[in-house]
Amino acid sequence: MHDALLRNQADETPTLTDWSNRVSALINDYIDRHAIVDVQSLAETLAAATGWPGCPHARDVAGDGVAAYRRIPLSNHESRNYEALLILWPPGHATPIHDHAGLWGLELVLDGALEVEAFSLSLQPAPRLVPRDQAMLGIGDHAAFSGADYAHCCRNLSSQQPALSLHIYGGALDAYRSFHQQGSGDWTSVEHQVQRELALV
Repeated sequence: MHDALLRNQADETPTLTDWSNRVSALINDYIDRHAIVDVQSLAETLAAATGWPGCPHARDVAGDGVAAYRRIPLSNHESRNYEALLILWPPGHATPIHDHAGLWGLELVLDGALEVEAFSLSLQPAPRLVPRDQAMLGIGDHAAFSGADYAHCCRNLSSQQPALSLHIYGGALDAYRSFHQQGSGDWTSVEHQVQRELALV
């Protein structure tokens, strides 16, 4: 897979490495110029990356086999004050409702289409979620969030094709909570540790 994504460095065709470096440079420049990150503005700035040479497609990441859900860091997040990764969505794949450990974040669709359902979240005295809005995101569209009172669930709208999205978080997302509504209407939460693949570049 790495060969297909990264290609021969002697080839002048832009690679995922070139695209990833350009994305990182844009984020670094944005953060350097803004004391406080306006996540919506950053997401709008990054939307152009869907048209840059070397931008990956879902099939590039999925390969020839059956697509599996994957979280692929674009680089080593430990050296940064944010984390950037690709998420591959198998056909029809859906996440549970989940938070992002209080981090700001955004997701930008690179290939395919995602449905994102957002919730207002409160945790005291017990988890409570209230539907906020629902969006259908195509290539170049994004969802952005900036507080601990946010949770969402995401679904690949295609039952046939994988989708691919770029995710940026305001720190390392090492753990998160998923939320599940009981028959009584009460909500429970489960903590999860994030599993990552090796960084691509």
